[in-house]
Order: sequence, then C-alpha cells, then structure tokens
Amino acid sequence: MSLYGLLNIGTSALNASQAGLSVTSNNIANANTPGYSRQSVVLAISTPVTMGNNYMGMGVTVQGIQSSSDKFIQAQLLLQEQNVGRSDTLSQMLSQVEQIFNESQSIGLSTPLSDYFDAWNDVASDPTSQAARSVLLQKAGVLVSAAQTMESSTLQILKQTTVGVDDAVKQINSIASQIAALNGKIVAEEAGNTGVRANDLRDSRNQLMNQLSSLVSNASYEDQNGALTVTIGMKNLVAGTSTNALSSSLDQDGNKQLTIDNTNITSMVTGGEIGGLLTANSEVTSTSLYGLRKLVASVTKEINLLHESGYGLDSSHGIDFFNSLQVSTTNYSAGAAITASITDLTQVNLNEYTISFSGGNYTVTDKQTGSVAATGAYVSGNAINVDGIQVTITGAVTDTDTFGVSPLTDAIKNFGVAITDTNEIAAASSTTGLPGDNTIALQIAQASGASISDLSSNTFSEYYAGIVSGIGSLSQAASDASTFEQNLLTEITNQRDSVSGVSLDEEAANLIKYQRAYEAGAKLIQITDELLQTVINL
Repeated sequence: MSLYGLLNIGTSALNASQAGLSVTSNNIANANTPGYSRQSVVLAISTPVTMGNNYMGMGVTVQGIQSSSDKFIQAQLLLQEQNVGRSDTLSQMLSQVEQIFNESQSIGLSTPLSDYFDAWNDVASDPTSQAARSVLLQKAGVLVSAAQTMESSTLQILKQTTVGVDDAVKQINSIASQIAALNGKIVAEEAGNTGVRANDLRDSRNQLMNQLSSLVSNASYEDQNGALTVTIGMKNLVAGTSTNALSSSLDQDGNKQLTIDNTNITSMVTGGEIGGLLTANSEVTSTSLYGLRKLVASVTKEINLLHESGYGLDSSHGIDFFNSLQVSTTNYSAGAAITASITDLTQVNLNEYTISFSGGNYTVTDKQTGSVAATGAYVSGNAINVDGIQVTITGAVTDTDTFGVSPLTDAIKNFGVAITDTNEIAAASSTTGLPGDNTIALQIAQASGASISDLSSNTFSEYYAGIVSGIGSLSQAASDASTFEQNLLTEITNQRDSVSGVSLDEEAANLIKYQRAYEAGAKLIQITDELLQTVINL
C-alpha cells in the first residue's frame, strides 16, 4: 500500500467520525422531540485491495443512518392510542351526564318529585285550603322546570358529541393530507437508493399516525416503496399520495353518520375520540335520556288519569293536571305522510314503535320488546290502532319505508302544568263530597309509593333511582377503563422509548468516542503527511 493509501484511510476515518458526531448531535438536539427515533451510523469495512497474496484494508465507509424502531411496538402503540382516545372521551362525556343526575348535591329530580307528592298530601289534609293548592301548583312548576332543565342539559351534552365528531373529522382529513404528502416525499427520497431510509420523514409520519389513532380507529400497511395506506372502516383514507375525505352528517333521528368513498362506515368506527363520542351519544340516549323521558311520561299519564276522574272546588271535571301526553312521529318515506294521537290513555304502555311494510301489509313492532304489536293490510288513510295510539298513514308506501311512533320523545318538551286556577285542582271524587272530599287528592298522593306497570312495576322514586344508579355505573366503568387504558399506553410508550428513545448519557459517551476517533484519524493524516515530506526531501 502506498502512502497515499494511508491518506485515504485517514480521510475515511475522519468522514466516519464526522458522520457519527453529526448523528449524535442530532439525537441530542431531538431528545425531547415527540415521536423522534434515535439514529445511529452504520459503518462498514471499505473494499480491501490485494497485495500479493494478501488483502489490505482500505479504511471505513458510512453505509447508512439507521433509525432505532420496532414495528411491533409501533403497531401496539397505534392500537392503544385508539383505545385511550375512546375511553377518555367516553369517560368525559358520561361524567358530565352523571353531574346532571347528581342527587348528592341536590341536583336532579328526586327532591322536586318528592315535594310534589308531599304537596298533594297537604291538599288531601285540607282540600279547601287555597294556600295548599297554591303550593301544589308551585311545586308542580318546580318539577316541570327540573325535568326540562335536566333534559336540556343532557341534550346539550349530546350536541357536544355531534360537534366533537365534526371537529375530529376535520382533523382527520387534515392529517390524511399530511400523511399523503409525506408518502410522496418518502418514496422519492428512498427510490433507487438501496438501504437509504428517510428516517426523519418516517418519524413525522408515525407521529401523525399516533394523532390519527387517537381520533379514530384505523388500520395501515406499508407497500414495498415505503408508502403507507391507511384505512377506516375498510375504506382507504390514504393510498399513496391520494386521499378520500371522511365526512359526517346527521340522519333523520339526529344521529351522526360517517361516510367515506360513498360508504356509510359508522358502525365500524369504534375506537379513537370519534368512537368514544358515538358510544357516549348512544349510551346516554338509550339509558339516562330515555329513562328520564319515560319517567316524566309516566308521571303525566298516571296523574292525569287520576285527576281527570276527580272534581275541583268549582265542580270542574275531566281536566288534565299536566299537559296531555303527545305522540311524536318520524317519517322515513318519500311518498307518504303520518299522524298519530292518543285515543285511550289507559292503554298506552309508553313503549315506542316502528312501522314497516311488506307486500302491501304493515307490521307494527314494539321497539322495547321486539314483539309485533299489530299487523294488517295497508290502506292509505285507514287508522292503525296499537296500545291506545291511533296512527294514520296516507300516500304510497314501499317495502323500504319505515315510520317511528313515540309517546316519549316530546314528553318533557311538552311537560307543563295544565291548570292555573287552584279551584280546578280535583281533590274530590264526586260533586256531592265538595268541598271537603279528599279521595282523589289522597289517591294521587299515594301514587308516589305505588308500583307502576309502565315502569317495570317500580315506583316513581325507584325508577328514577335506577336511572341515577345506571348512569353512575356507566360513568365509573368508563373512568376505570380510561385509567387502565392510559396506564397501558404509558407502559407501551416506555417500551418504545427503551428502543427508540434518546439516552443523553449514551449520546455523551458517543460524542467522546467519535471525538477520539476523529482525533486519531487526523493524527494518521498528519503522520502520513510527515512521511511524504520525508520522502520528498530525500
């Protein structure tokens, strides 16, 4: 080997050490950068030369910059981000609803409901007392106000879930565009360069995937060119440098629907923040809100039936104490209209119904029990009677048309005291007993402790306690799940950091190592230069 060969070896040592120093410095600079993966220099022996029968080394070459990462841990991390996003959001939403039903802080319906029936007891004790009657109307007004406030607050939380879904969809589409852009850069940088990886770009893409996973459940895979394909609900959100926008809308029931590539994927989105919002909306609607409306509807029904049978001080009869229960409808038909009303309040069981069609016949299905409540041949304009409710559908229907009928949806919205004159409060069972007859007032007061068939044979208080207990259990379970999922995420993050994280102590040691190697390479060049000078001066 010539002296010039020594110069080449020394130069390769300098280049390798300088690369090591640069990578180490970059690691130190990004020690606290979220998503950054520790990098290291990959060194290889330069191609040796032959000298006689021997191979002589020609120094070192920088083969590449390697990023320390574990695909299995990264996949676990993405899945756990989805779980945490869902559980945290669900816990927050249910906790807010729990506060609406927080009886421990005298918030809720328990006290107003108890005070209302106590006021009926006072009227029963002295049916002629105008003061007792005035207090009754006042307590009834408080009960109405409390119920409507609770429903309004609950609906406001449900509105938050729909707004939250819209916000998350916007973030998802923005992240998708960024991932697609990074896909193009990564493919361009790595194309044709064997062993070269766009480490920083990949770290940025992984960080975006973490953010995406916290928002929505997804799956992803990388193709042979390094581009990432991301799917939501088995539909491509990102494919190479292209994206399909995720969109959200409201159906006729006011529920959020998610669409991508003209496909409704709502039922397949269970994870991430959106999964938590959709679950919270469903659970609150089907448990606490449904239960509250059914309780108020039951109070309205039972009190009105008793009050209608009684007589006021002015001999008035057949008057509702609360506003009459109304039936709401939903129309999923393009060519037909529907109306519904209560014809026999005693037969109304406070269940909700779905009306469907097949071959010219209609079927009324009880949504709570799943049983068939009525069937028959459909004739436009003919009344359909089911459990004290009369439904009239007019127009042409198809086998895909459905209608909804509910005595609960507007039960709290329409809840109100129907009478303003204290003399119309019906405490007596007949005109002959006026003014001192307290039969009806006593029956209404005793209704507070009666088992109500529409409430699964619970009393009003027991049924309400079940609602409070139910939302409390849901909230606690969600909170426990959130804590568990967060702890698990911390564990997985620690595992990732043990592989990909930057250790400042280790990098400090590497700085010294590469510094000494650089100094040694420089010394080799210095010595070689002195030898060359010696030869030249001969």
